[in-house]
Amino acid sequence: MKEQYHREITFQALNEYFCSDALETVIAANLGQDALHYQIGHDYIHYDSNSFTAGNAYCKELRLSTIAALQNADTLAARESLGRLTHTVQDFYAHSNYVALWRETYPGASSDKIEPELDELLSDARLHSGRLYYPLEAFSFIAALKPYVMPLLPKDSHAWMNIDDPSRPDFEYAFTVAVKQTDMEYFRLVGQLSAQEVALLTGNKN
Repeated sequence: MKEQYHREITFQALNEYFCSDALETVIAANLGQDALHYQIGHDYIHYDSNSFTAGNAYCKELRLSTIAALQNADTLAARESLGRLTHTVQDFYAHSNYVALWRETYPGASSDKIEPELDELLSDARLHSGRLYYPLEAFSFIAALKPYVMPLLPKDSHAWMNIDDPSRPDFEYAFTVAVKQTDMEYFRLVGQLSAQEVALLTGNKN
C-alpha cells in the first residue's frame, strides 16, 4: 500500500478508539515500516516473497512487545509496536493473492463482505505473495521508469502483485479487508489488557 492508504486504513480502523495524538504515533510507526532500510532483506515485514511463516512470527512478536510495553507503562513503545503491526497485517492483503482467492471463492460478492483470516484461504496451496526481483524490481518504484520495467518482470513479482492504489485490480477489496484486520488486531490486543493498559495505549482516560 502507498503511504496515504496505510494512513487511511489505520485511521478508519482505530480513530474511534484512540485520541488524536496517540493515533498519530501509531500511524507514524506504521508508515515508518516503508523506510528504505526496511525494503531490502526484510521481506517478513511486508509478507513479500512468500514469507508467511516469518511474517506471522513477526506479528506475534509485535503483539507480545505491545503488551510488554504497556505492562511497563512504556506508552510510546506500545503505540510504536502496534503501528508496526498494523503495517505488516495490512501489507498481507496488498502483497498477496488472498483477495483474488477470496473473490474466486465468493464470486460476485461486494467488497464489504470480504473477511480476513479465513482458514480455507490461508491454507490454500495457491496462496502466494509477490517476489522481489532485484535489482530490476527497484526501477519499478520510479514512476517514470515503471512502464518500461513492468513488461520485463515476471507476473509473480511484487510490482505486478502489489495492490497499492486504486489503479490496481481489487483495490477496494484489499483496502476493506485491511481495515477489518486492523480493527481485529486492536480487539485481539484489548482482550489481553487491563482497562488501565487500554487507557495508556489509546490515550483515552474515560
